[in-house]
Amino acid sequence: MNTKYTYPVNECDVEDKEKLRAFREKREQWKRWLDDDPDHAIWSTVQELVWRDTQFATIVQLAKDNPDGPLNTSLIAEALIGGHAAQQIMAIRRLTDRGKNRFSLSRLIIDVKGSVHLLTRENFVCFDGLPYDYQSVSAEEWSERRPGAVFWGHTTGPKAWSTSERTHEQFDKISRTNPSARKRDDVVPKSVLVDLENLLISSDAARIADWSHAYLAHAGAPFDREAVANVAVDNQRISVAIKELARITEFLSSEVLWIGGYGSSLMPTAQYDVFEKLENPIAPDDRQQEAALVWKRKNYEWDAALDDIGDLINPPAKA
Repeated sequence: MNTKYTYPVNECDVEDKEKLRAFREKREQWKRWLDDDPDHAIWSTVQELVWRDTQFATIVQLAKDNPDGPLNTSLIAEALIGGHAAQQIMAIRRLTDRGKNRFSLSRLIIDVKGSVHLLTRENFVCFDGLPYDYQSVSAEEWSERRPGAVFWGHTTGPKAWSTSERTHEQFDKISRTNPSARKRDDVVPKSVLVDLENLLISSDAARIADWSHAYLAHAGAPFDREAVANVAVDNQRISVAIKELARITEFLSSEVLWIGGYGSSLMPTAQYDVFEKLENPIAPDDRQQEAALVWKRKNYEWDAALDDIGDLINPPAKA
């Protein structure tokens, strides 16, 4: 028995047991890509983008409200703006990467599209013990209940007729099937995945990723840069791209795969006071003097880094 599921395949209400086994394996892979991988999970990356976008917008407001404050010092502003943009753009690039052996939203859509034959109604509804014929289960349960008695209905397993009913309705929606024409071997139309893939390919997120190839991640040749020269990358456009990625991920995760999503809880909840110590000055006079010494020391180090360059390949002979 696969310990990730409560019910073994032979106890699930499906006719094609082998197809269910294959579906379960794929579903676990997709769930790992979306949620469970400790380093590259898609949802973790999306939430990091959302967190940093909110973080940066808040810092920008603090800088606007205090034009003479330290956040407007070029030393800090340049580092904040450049670092934020680079982080966000590289994360967007990872999510849109279509290369093989990648944990990306693009690769997930491609993989699901290639396995669409496994997305049958009976697999979708009954992959972990739910009944296919929820009406019969419901009728049996109500026949056994005392009229007017309060009871808690099952939410999982072969008696969870209400959950099965809702899952059938979700599959009707995504498969574009009339409830009166339901069949066990109904499948999610491949066109749903094609439309989702095209939505990602044509998104601002994809255009920002293309821009990064020529300007950020690589030093693109002139013709590479010309192809994306009209893509003006600013924080507003990055925010739009993040929203596109989040919406596509949510649709794939919660609507197509029924693995779960984030709904109205996309923004992570801070586990600490994000405004802690803001009331303190960034650098009293004595600390400014120490920082100035660091600046001078680093200046000297970098100016001296090119000394003796003539000996780089041909070091002086030993005495």
